[in-house]
Amino acid sequence: MKFHFIALFVLILTFSAFSQEYPLVTIQDIQKHPDSLTADPPSLINGDTVRVRGVVMVSPVVNPSLDRRPIAWAGARWVTYIQTEDGQLWGGVNIVQQDTTAANQGTFFDLIDTAQVVEFTAVVTEFSTTTQLNILLNPISPVQVISSLPKRPDPIEVTISEFRNNNTYQYTGEKYEGMYVVIRNVITSNRNNSTGVFTFTDAEGNTMRMTDQSGYFTKRGHRLTGLTDYDAPLDGTVLEYIRGFVQSRNDGYYYIVPMYPGDMQTGATPPSITNLSRTNGWVEPNTPNTISSRIVDLDGTVIDAKVFYRINKGSYIEVPLVRGVADTNSFSATIPGVNLDSAIVDYFYYARDNEGRVSINPIDTARNRYAYPVLNRPLTIQDVQYSPFGSGFSNVNGYRVTVSGVVTADTSDIPGFGSSAPQRVYIQNGTGPWSGIWISGLQTLPLLRGDHVTVSGKVSENFNVTRLDSLTSLIINSTNNPLPDPVDLTTGSIGASADGSLFAESYESVLIRYNNPIITALSADGTANFGEINIDDGTGNTRVELQDGNNSYNNNWEPGLPGTQVELGAVFQSLTGVLYFSFSNYKLVPRKDSDFVGYTTSIHEGVSPHQFELSQNYPNPFNPATSINYSIKEAGNVKMEIYNLLGEKVKTIVDQYQEAGTFKVIFDASELNSGVYFYKLTSGSQNIIKKMMLVK
Repeated sequence: MKFHFIALFVLILTFSAFSQEYPLVTIQDIQKHPDSLTADPPSLINGDTVRVRGVVMVSPVVNPSLDRRPIAWAGARWVTYIQTEDGQLWGGVNIVQQDTTAANQGTFFDLIDTAQVVEFTAVVTEFSTTTQLNILLNPISPVQVISSLPKRPDPIEVTISEFRNNNTYQYTGEKYEGMYVVIRNVITSNRNNSTGVFTFTDAEGNTMRMTDQSGYFTKRGHRLTGLTDYDAPLDGTVLEYIRGFVQSRNDGYYYIVPMYPGDMQTGATPPSITNLSRTNGWVEPNTPNTISSRIVDLDGTVIDAKVFYRINKGSYIEVPLVRGVADTNSFSATIPGVNLDSAIVDYFYYARDNEGRVSINPIDTARNRYAYPVLNRPLTIQDVQYSPFGSGFSNVNGYRVTVSGVVTADTSDIPGFGSSAPQRVYIQNGTGPWSGIWISGLQTLPLLRGDHVTVSGKVSENFNVTRLDSLTSLIINSTNNPLPDPVDLTTGSIGASADGSLFAESYESVLIRYNNPIITALSADGTANFGEINIDDGTGNTRVELQDGNNSYNNNWEPGLPGTQVELGAVFQSLTGVLYFSFSNYKLVPRKDSDFVGYTTSIHEGVSPHQFELSQNYPNPFNPATSINYSIKEAGNVKMEIYNLLGEKVKTIVDQYQEAGTFKVIFDASELNSGVYFYKLTSGSQNIIKKMMLVK
């Protein structure tokens, strides 16, 4: 164990009196909730600044002097986990230093080491549903090293059923959040070759997920190259044990984070089924399709290999996989041609070794199978997007296709921010499920909404979103075409959908609209503000991502942002955007301000006005948005309509029941031409008309 005597001396000397300004609390004070927990609420002292003491379970960096790469990855942050010395429940938490630039390195956070007992001053906060502490940086709060133990505490023995029982989320598992645990004798599945993450299952079928926060257990960019040879275990591998720190998330699963080499021990392995391919991504009727794979058993011999296929979800048909002659680890089989049009052929691989261990690929055939369409016509967006088994993967994932559609969002609509939310172009070939797709890599091409295009590219899955990338051809067939009408959906039908849910998945990348939703949370992630709000039309909450689109609405994710800062309880007449998926949630991404219709907020809540009034809009003249205040004396249905000089109604911006009160509505006229317009307020038998001027 490294012990930095000079650093320790400096830490003790510089631990100033300001640390006494905050109460010393236990990790249990931060984490503990009643045993009758039926939800995952934030900490009871969420938002408080406190001092907390615990044993360091993970060094923030590999070596402060020689190798300053983080062990627990969180971008440009430092992370550690601390735990009580006695291993009491509710006794673990992760601590984060959000800014590690030179100005904030006086915390000495990077110098602490495993098994040291330390004291932090930090702010209690939530990341997703996991409680964490953000070390205090204003003023800078040095870490105090109290003492050092011979070793860090041993992991606590747990079972998956304490986290998911009968595959139902167990909120009582929260008592292990942030703690170092060990789970034994499980089987791996859902191996991700790109990241190194996987799922593991116990004998009762309960599941947890491993995640790759540690640089020792990942294949992504934060991999500790030179210090690890990690690769995810093959599906079906027995893990004698997996050790790590528990995280909770809002996707119905708990996660375990192995941190150091030795935190995972594999046992017997089944045959490995890899290098999957087929002759054609899709075929015409009566055309056979040859599928191939590589099957290897590391500790035995493959004695049986076959493929099971079916047509339009009928009965399974078994075809032997034939072993290659020159390469005895290669296997292939031919699925006969199908005398049908627009059929779906799905299949999976099976292999058994000499010790009776079996592999199936894909491992979860309930939610995922390999499939291809049989078509006697050109491929459409619907064919590419269709994912009938709940995995979210396209039937033609990995194959090159050519499809056509109208641009519904160009790069001026969704400029994104950084690598986690890139610029996105979407096309759609009609209205309805499976009709939209993300076209990647078009940042420099002059596509505009309404362009009808034909595009050729490779189908890929980017963090659970289907897209076309590696483009080889893009043809603009015509311009200024009408956009498909957005599909009216309910907030609850999307917000309650898990990853791959067929209903929500069918509207991925499609223009959708929610009617009369109310803002129920200004930050969908609690105190961690990532530009997402929750809305509810009465059927349940769903997320809206304000930060990706090119609009002026914000939830103050950065203090002082210009534009309209939305308010809790405000109502939209409608909210339109493209349905997206990221970080375990489906979410609406509005494009420009015109997607926000009839944003209305109460000015004097609970105060009844004395008369029916309509104020002059402000600013006036305006471009392109203006606000209008109005008062209604009695509850009832309220309408506000916009008319041009010819007396033609061009827009309705309010049409809903409202209690008596004073309100403000934002009118966006991006889609209208310059000129004089009239706005009319109607409530019961009363109406008022006023004039305004749009100048572009």
